[in-house]
Amino acid sequence: MENETPPTTARRRIPMAVALPLVAVAALALAFVATRPLGGQPRPSFFVIDSAAPGVQVGQIAPGTAEAPASQGLTLTDLEGHPITLRDFAGHPLWIIFWKTDCDPCEAEAPDVAAAYAAHRSEGLVVLGIDVWDTSAAVRDYAGKHGLAYPIAVDSSTAFKPAYGIWGAPTHYFIGSDGIIRDRYFGPMTAAMITESLDRVIPASTP
Repeated sequence: MENETPPTTARRRIPMAVALPLVAVAALALAFVATRPLGGQPRPSFFVIDSAAPGVQVGQIAPGTAEAPASQGLTLTDLEGHPITLRDFAGHPLWIIFWKTDCDPCEAEAPDVAAAYAAHRSEGLVVLGIDVWDTSAAVRDYAGKHGLAYPIAVDSSTAFKPAYGIWGAPTHYFIGSDGIIRDRYFGPMTAAMITESLDRVIPASTP
């Protein structure tokens, strides 16, 4: 009796009408990954805490800075309990690091952050660590034990997390002296990555 089952190779052949769309989708996905800017998907070691939020984008005015609308009311408290705002740093390149006291990725990048701050402090760079999760007492204790050399603040207004779309730590925002966000990154940064991002906010020195 004749076998009516089609050859195996015929059953496995993908019709051209299906193959072409699959190739197109794959090409688009590859292009997205290749051109994805910093601050896209977080690195695997990103300390995810809340649901993902879009945050403010590169090219926008950073909330709370002198150039932003004054009605936003983003206020911070330093480790001595004094109120501070981002407006206090007007005219300076500003690197904000949103972090948490029990964040291993934050500790991993801390030496590179300290080294970059030491290297560029004379150029007017301000590094500001903002904790939007822990209490002032916990942050003060942590900063004292780890000898952090740059300003540390706690979000006393509870407004920074929604304003910047903070949903994990560390989250980095690099803001120019004009208040414009020049770069951002979700997750711990290496020394090379930090240098690349700081080049976007610190004017090149003239010979």
